[in-house]
Amino acid sequence: MQTKPSQARREASDTNRHTDTPAPALELRCGGLHLTLQRVPVWLVSLAATAAGTAATWWAHQ
Repeated sequence: MQTKPSQARREASDTNRHTDTPAPALELRCGGLHLTLQRVPVWLVSLAATAAGTAATWWAHQ
């Protein structure tokens, strides 16, 4: 089955539109707040891991 030229062009443009902008690593929408992170910073991952380790150690020694 052949597709119409206009349909093939539309499908090609849809494909290109999605590859131009990468999916965000984190997208948070809460009321009027819209926070989007394209990539997670290494310092943020390190901070979260340190906080989780500290909390787990504190909780285990209680």
